[in-house]
Amino acid sequence: MAYFTYRARDRNGALVTGRIEGASTEEIEASLDRMGLIPIRVRHERGLQRLKLPAPGSLFKRVTDEDLILFSRQLATLFSAGIPLTGALHTLEEQMENPEFVKVIRDVREAVEEGSSLASALARHPKVFSELYTNMVEAGETAGILDSVLDRLAFMLEKNAENRSKVKSATLYPKIVLTAIVVAVIILMNFVIPKFARLYSSFDVPLPLPTRMLIAVSNAFASYWYIAAALIAAAYLLFRLHASTERGRYNLDRLLLRVPVFGPLMLKSILSRFARVLGSLYRSGLPILQSLDIVSRAVENRAVASAVKTVEEEVRLGRDLSEPMSRSPFFPPIVVQMVAVGEQTGNLDEMLEKVAQYYDREVDATIRNLTTILEPVLLLFIFAAVLFLALSIFLPMWDLLKIVRR
Repeated sequence: MAYFTYRARDRNGALVTGRIEGASTEEIEASLDRMGLIPIRVRHERGLQRLKLPAPGSLFKRVTDEDLILFSRQLATLFSAGIPLTGALHTLEEQMENPEFVKVIRDVREAVEEGSSLASALARHPKVFSELYTNMVEAGETAGILDSVLDRLAFMLEKNAENRSKVKSATLYPKIVLTAIVVAVIILMNFVIPKFARLYSSFDVPLPLPTRMLIAVSNAFASYWYIAAALIAAAYLLFRLHASTERGRYNLDRLLLRVPVFGPLMLKSILSRFARVLGSLYRSGLPILQSLDIVSRAVENRAVASAVKTVEEEVRLGRDLSEPMSRSPFFPPIVVQMVAVGEQTGNLDEMLEKVAQYYDREVDATIRNLTTILEPVLLLFIFAAVLFLALSIFLPMWDLLKIVRR
């Protein structure tokens, strides 16, 4: 005999949980039926087996964007096909390959079986399902268009993942070049420059300014590297502490939008996300004020989020959406005009979708040109670094050759 835990509902639909002894799951279900209960779940208690260590690698396995996209697409397909929500979740639980995500889906399914809404069940896992995700699911459940909302969520996640992948690909070459330069400089400072410094010190020859600068930096690097490491670490910690505050994060996000090349790219991506999320929420039936509140937390930039909150406050006072947007530096005229047209014609969600598509194309074009823009800058930087090192090392050698010839 073994012990089993169970969840069941009585004839009035009330949830009943408990622990019972029996020989098998089938026997327990039969006992519950005789007790006038409808079994929901019966699970065998395994005692100390619960302490079994997780499989190697599972500790580092996390739920990826790809997992979430696949989950959203498949759940939308199954739900639109007429499969009950609990059945669809059970199917996904068996199909997903990520063990951590399987646990999350199982917990969501069990919560739904106990009578919770899907949005409430998803909200129990904020690290997997964002506030935007759960709010849109809640809107879809309320409006009866859950399958459509899940499709939109999957599309939004795909666009975000696609843009991140494109930026990573476009910046891969610059990252490799900069890493190679840093490694080369470290090797030169530790092994090459000290040997040349000893060679030059054996001759009574005045050294050129570039050589003196390079030797001074090399000596400082060799003698006081731990101080430099401590200063870098302290600066990093102070930066993180400042960035962890609301004001610090706001200042950092505002500064990032002013960075050449990457700042405009970031703002275009944020505007695309703003328009798509606001349009999706508005189309799902959420009031505009609630939609703006959700969007302010979804744009992932404190400076733009503050501007959205200002727009929300003015809309709450009865103003049109486009009016406060026109006074913000983050919303270009094209966005304001499209929103104004959408408000006048009653097609705000369609206009916002067009804005999102426009900025998607802008982001794609900027990313395609990113390597072209960065290559001249990198080449100029490499040329300057190589020229400085060459002059620093070889100018004294030419002076020494002149002395030897005399």
